[in-house]
Amino acid sequence: MRKLLSLVFTVLCACSSHKNRQEIVPSAYFISDATQKAAVDSVKAVHHSADLPLLAKGVKHASSLWRNEDGTPEDFISFVKTNYISDPSNRKAIFDKTSLYFESLYGNFNEITLDLKKILDLSAGEIDEMDRMFGNYSVSSHLQDDFYSNKIAFVIALNFPYYTLAEKEELGPRWSREEWAMARLGDIFVSRVPAELSQALSSATGNGEMYIAEYNIHMGHLRTDDDRQLFPDGMILLSHWNLRDELKANYADREKGAEKQEMIYKVMERIINQEIPEIVINSPDYEWAPFSNKVTKGSETIRALSEPDKRYSLVIDIFRAMKNIDAYNPVMNTAILRKFSWEM
Repeated sequence: MRKLLSLVFTVLCACSSHKNRQEIVPSAYFISDATQKAAVDSVKAVHHSADLPLLAKGVKHASSLWRNEDGTPEDFISFVKTNYISDPSNRKAIFDKTSLYFESLYGNFNEITLDLKKILDLSAGEIDEMDRMFGNYSVSSHLQDDFYSNKIAFVIALNFPYYTLAEKEELGPRWSREEWAMARLGDIFVSRVPAELSQALSSATGNGEMYIAEYNIHMGHLRTDDDRQLFPDGMILLSHWNLRDELKANYADREKGAEKQEMIYKVMERIINQEIPEIVINSPDYEWAPFSNKVTKGSETIRALSEPDKRYSLVIDIFRAMKNIDAYNPVMNTAILRKFSWEM
């Protein structure tokens, strides 16, 4: 009943959050079709040899990202007229420069992020609150906001527009390596997500990563129901990929492999169902029999409470953070679409 009430509360909160979010999200259609046409016409009047399909696509994409704070419709037309690159050789030169700039930005951001998350991702010592705060900080969360403010994002969106996955599948076989690279540049500015929502998602996923980083199973302290030890002393496996890899590795063990795999499977099942005793997580102080869920210390049986539902509260936090971003992605309005049709 407690979980049912919690689920109902979650759904109600999600509905309320969605309603509020719809009220605050700026319209993606601030620039009308008529304004887009006027912008295209302004370029055609100056650049008679402009690639019209590419121009129209760039204007449409840039207009989907333009907001009231970026300027009036007239400002948009002026921006397009001033910043559209009609000459292919000049467009290539701008592409090469921009590629180098982003290579520097993303490379250095990645290096900083690796440093900030090092203690979360490696066995580098005790993880404390300061590690969590730095590990959850996204150094690039304000980059897109800044690039919309200084109009770099609009120059790229106008001249290197976004192609959907379906368009890439249709056109891609005829593209050169350079055309593919330019299309990938267009993937950088597909939506306009406020920095605070990007940071909220980084914090939610960071909390989940830190939870997993400290979720070790001391395999040498696992016992069968008849009190046998299957795994060697000192074997400590991180949930979940270490458990997965050990499961796969035991296909090669013809003698005890199947029994070990069954025990690992039961450990995973106890974790997923939140039936694992909390005191055995990341602890070498107890012996645990996953099949009976019995915990002992020496000859004494210990009354051990199951782990609280923290795992699923973290999942819900990540879900909500992703859901809050949906409305800022008119083209890909679910996290699944963004993952498979954009990021991957």
